[in-house]
Amino acid sequence: MSSLLTLVALGLVLLVVPGFAGTRPQEVRINKCCRLGEFYNVSEKQCVAGGIAKWVPRIFLPAKGQLYKDLGSAPPFMKFAEQQQPETCSQPALYAVDLVTLMGNGSLFLNQKHVLVPVPDYCIDEKVALVCPVRPTDVSGTPADGGDGGQMDSLQAPEKTSVVLRCCGSNFAYDKGNRTCSKLPRGHELFDSRIVNSPYVELSYGFPACREHAIAGAFEESRLQEQTGSVTIDSGKIFASGEFCLEHVRDDDRTVYVFTCSEHFQPASVPIAKQDGRLVLYSAGLLISTIFLAATLATGLLVPSQHHVLHWRCQTHYVACLLVGDLLLAITQLSGNSITGPACTMIGK
Repeated sequence: MSSLLTLVALGLVLLVVPGFAGTRPQEVRINKCCRLGEFYNVSEKQCVAGGIAKWVPRIFLPAKGQLYKDLGSAPPFMKFAEQQQPETCSQPALYAVDLVTLMGNGSLFLNQKHVLVPVPDYCIDEKVALVCPVRPTDVSGTPADGGDGGQMDSLQAPEKTSVVLRCCGSNFAYDKGNRTCSKLPRGHELFDSRIVNSPYVELSYGFPACREHAIAGAFEESRLQEQTGSVTIDSGKIFASGEFCLEHVRDDDRTVYVFTCSEHFQPASVPIAKQDGRLVLYSAGLLISTIFLAATLATGLLVPSQHHVLHWRCQTHYVACLLVGDLLLAITQLSGNSITGPACTMIGK
């Protein structure tokens, strides 16, 4: 959702950039990593034969404020220079084509990072895009510092060692009431706020892939492992990079919260007081039932004439299972939280 909002905002800004005011769009040249009829093989790291005809990734057209409808093809003003890989860095990063979007001015939009990459710093192909390390860019896709893009000074930009997800994106916060991300107005106390201050952590955007999310607890940067991108919450549970995201909650304080999948996080159970009379009555009822079940089982065993009958064997097995189950339930209720370790696991199974 936040990626789509960002695309629309970029489209509106690009409309006022010089060069976009004309009725006929200017020709835009895009670098294709391999020749037509070839595709970039990730495992072999080279171009191989077998490319398809309609290979172009999705394209966003700012003038229309929408994606180009003919998926796999390009508008007439876009031309492709074959076998042109980026030369502004020695080791470009690989991005799957579903994680990038071509813009009408030739820039490449990285969906998860919400940044634009200028034409010289990337090439696109059927399945992947080769992208040089991203420098800050303005809306027209040129480096904001006036450089040639791509390479970064290691003294100014330390090498990132891990990736952490930010749930909603820059200048967005999570709205509990609507259960979605909402844009923050300029002047809001959380506007331009930072989630992680470490220079070694690279922020990406989006929620972890799952059906339902839950807030696992408050985030403390001291519990973030810069090397792996994992985080530890108050309960001691560790979430690996990709299993969680960080975000502010709207109309809350400046606390950053850890969001994760419901299946990865189970809220703490509410303890019941040991002196609760319900537990005593429940356990007493279970123990009484075990006495009658044991008597029923003993009576059947004392009648040898019935041992060969099928329904007697079925009844014996059924009563024995009920006896064991009720006895274990009674032990569990009477013990409360005192059973731990292997004994707890065995009773639970």
